[in-house]
Amino acid sequence: MMNKPTLLLTRGAELNQADQQFFERFYQIRIVSLAEIIQLPLSEKALRELEDSEWLFFTSQAPVLSVLKHANKQSKIAVIGKKTAAKVQEAGFSVAFISPIETKEAMVVSWQQKYPQPTTLFYAKSQLADTYVEQQLNKKDTVYAQITYENCLPKEAKQALKDVTQDSGIQAVYLTSPSAWRRFYSIYEGEISDLQLLAIGPTTQRAIKEDGFHAMLKSQLA
Repeated sequence: MMNKPTLLLTRGAELNQADQQFFERFYQIRIVSLAEIIQLPLSEKALRELEDSEWLFFTSQAPVLSVLKHANKQSKIAVIGKKTAAKVQEAGFSVAFISPIETKEAMVVSWQQKYPQPTTLFYAKSQLADTYVEQQLNKKDTVYAQITYENCLPKEAKQALKDVTQDSGIQAVYLTSPSAWRRFYSIYEGEISDLQLLAIGPTTQRAIKEDGFHAMLKSQLA
């Protein structure tokens, strides 16, 4: 039987379990984390805004636990996907809204359609996030956007990627955000055009395309 090609997963090790189970049908798996999450303390201003918000918006599971330990149990919570919903439930909160598609665009549009009345929202994000969510929601709602965590490249990532490449080689890479793609692109020493690039969704796929490469969506493998 022909050996399976090797796929690199780029999330933090603790976030790769579901992806690894999915991809092992098609690939051998290697992991090099391109993201280190550093939680930031909430300022007094952020705590007041959190208290004043009817809704909490999470487009990533990364800030969920650190934010919810300060949140009101009566807060309504909107999340981008099932994994983020599970993290909310782990913290003892219920989820009022899950985006039907795991993109910011779909989340904002579908939430606005379901909840058209003006309200207040607390949006927790990283220093790398764009301003799409607050720009769209601010048209009728009051949005408190706060950087509650930093998404950084681990110090050992470049050497770890080099070691994996030299040890066994990789034929494919799974990328879960534009920042993960940019980091991989900047530190990978091999020929990227020789790799199969897989993207979690259309936002990451577009970021890869902007740099002149093609990526297949994960959903196309199912």
